[in-house]
Amino acid sequence: MTTKKATTNATVDPTVVTKEFEDMVATGRKSLQDAFISGTEAAEKAFKSNTESFKTNYEKAVAEGKTGFEKAIKSLEGSQFYDKNSAEAYVKASNAAVEKSEKIGSALIDFGTIRLQEAFNVTKTLAETDDVTKAVEIQTEYAKTSMQSYVSEMGKFNALIADAAKSVVEPFGAQYAANLDMFSKQA
Repeated sequence: MTTKKATTNATVDPTVVTKEFEDMVATGRKSLQDAFISGTEAAEKAFKSNTESFKTNYEKAVAEGKTGFEKAIKSLEGSQFYDKNSAEAYVKASNAAVEKSEKIGSALIDFGTIRLQEAFNVTKTLAETDDVTKAVEIQTEYAKTSMQSYVSEMGKFNALIADAAKSVVEPFGAQYAANLDMFSKQA
């Protein structure tokens, strides 16, 4: 029994193979882009939901803290050790600290939220970009504006912190001056 080997002299057209390969790569890239964009949008949605929840809880905690502080001060008013003048300075300073820390906290939350939203936007834009040169331009512009925003925001945070420190110390300064005046009159 002899077996005959079948030989085929089929020729492969390189242009057909190249076209099929390019189509396969394009289809794969589009699928990856769609998946990446879909994932980015899901992460963005989850982040927004969590941010809103965090803001709500933060505001609630600050409000409850204020209420608790006011109750604590009221409970001390009947004590023989309660000094109304000193307590007023303390209450003013504490209220200023709470108010300023609330502003600083909100500014920090907003800063982080805006920066992350910008990152989501850039990520989606990059995923949709087919041109490498355009992608590099987008990343470069993002890096530049991110740094500018960071520097600008840090200046604002420094101003908020300086204002907070001044507001907290101010009531004690007035009380110190009043006590010094009272002491000098007695002497």
